[in-house]
Amino acid sequence: MWTLATIAEAVHGTLYGPSVEVLPSRVVTDTRTLRPKDVFVALRGERFDGHEFVEEAVRRGASAVVVERLPRAHKVSDRASVIVVKDTLQALGDLARCVRQRFSLPVVGITGSNGKTSTKEMTASILARRLHTLKNPGNFNNLIGVPLTLLQLTAAHDAAVVEMGINVVGEMERLVSMVQPTVGIITNIHPTHLEGLRSLDTVLSEKGKLWTGLPEEGTAIVNGDDGRLRAFAQEIKAHRLLCSVEKASADFCVEGAVTVLAGESRFRLATPSGMASVRLAAMGKHHVLNALMAAAAAYVLGFSVEEIQVGLEDYRPVKQRMVLVELQDGMVLVDDTYNANPMSMVAAFRTIKDVAQAHPLALVLGEMRELGESAASWHQWVGEQAAKSGPTVLVVLGAHGQDILDGAQRAGYTPDLCFLAANHEEAAQVVLEHLEPKHWILVKGSRGMTMERVVEKILERKGLPRVAP
Repeated sequence: MWTLATIAEAVHGTLYGPSVEVLPSRVVTDTRTLRPKDVFVALRGERFDGHEFVEEAVRRGASAVVVERLPRAHKVSDRASVIVVKDTLQALGDLARCVRQRFSLPVVGITGSNGKTSTKEMTASILARRLHTLKNPGNFNNLIGVPLTLLQLTAAHDAAVVEMGINVVGEMERLVSMVQPTVGIITNIHPTHLEGLRSLDTVLSEKGKLWTGLPEEGTAIVNGDDGRLRAFAQEIKAHRLLCSVEKASADFCVEGAVTVLAGESRFRLATPSGMASVRLAAMGKHHVLNALMAAAAAYVLGFSVEEIQVGLEDYRPVKQRMVLVELQDGMVLVDDTYNANPMSMVAAFRTIKDVAQAHPLALVLGEMRELGESAASWHQWVGEQAAKSGPTVLVVLGAHGQDILDGAQRAGYTPDLCFLAANHEEAAQVVLEHLEPKHWILVKGSRGMTMERVVEKILERKGLPRVAP
């Protein structure tokens, strides 16, 4: 248990009211999830101000509120203690860092442009075979989600796996100071969040702070198939383990070929402690590489190749990430709607082309957000790559949808098979009109495009009937 006085000291704040005992795990930022005796932190954002909900938090039974200014309109301090700080978001991070410092345990920090969540889940799946492991719920990977995750740490935990996402300069440094990772995985460096990070060099230098923030006895897990990361890793002080799908000389690699089938990838995992055949419930070489990095992290924590194999085979795909759904007439829908950037688009095209084989392929693509000034050219490039996968129909959605079509047509794709939809309903309707038995349909786009709405419309029309239990 902590006292409010201890929390006030940790966040460099001033306490008004009694110093009752509280649990850090009962710190919340959303009054909708608040329970009696919780501590409410009033965060501010572009479209909200948590200070407007202080009264509600107290009414719901909060033992204390953390604010940037004393409430004036009502005497909150008569019913709950108040901790006043300069910046509530900074205070949340400061508290998380103090909680983390109380526990001596291995922490795997994971960042990168693509594959963070899948790699986190694979790593946690292995570690959970033997260790009580904390991990971010969902995609709680930013300056709010990471501290809320760390506040759940208790003496019962043996390890933690923490996904760390950024979109502006300076965020990784703050996250590393909270997480204090002992093992660091950077999945890859690709064009993502360029509105805030501006260039690939900045993406590398910012995400690279995960590795430079490791202790000298820590270990960096290196994607050996990413030239930028290979070069960057040469300059860090921590130990290094190289992972590669393409290079047999890597510490963790694939012996022989990767076989990609509907819903899974099969490969022979080679590690410093032996080999194992793995059936991974994820499609594509990019997911196999994620598995290699998860295996390397587990190896650092003392796991055997047998434990790694079982843990990887226990992994199940994350929602909206290359999830296969069987439809009527032998058709297959691939729901990859969680997010998208240029490289993840191309990885999806290649994977579905390999798996669908001779079956006809339809692509429904939403625009990719946060690509900055180079957005048009990246969308055109994705259009070119989409055309190379040979779809029978290409339906696009969003402000940069026309750029995708321009790129596809520049690559020789037939204009008659290109469609720019005005909304999700139209996108679903157009693709449905062009489907035939055995068709494979890939739906993918940035999170802000909510492409799952297209998936829902397709399922309404072509989904298999549910069998009553």
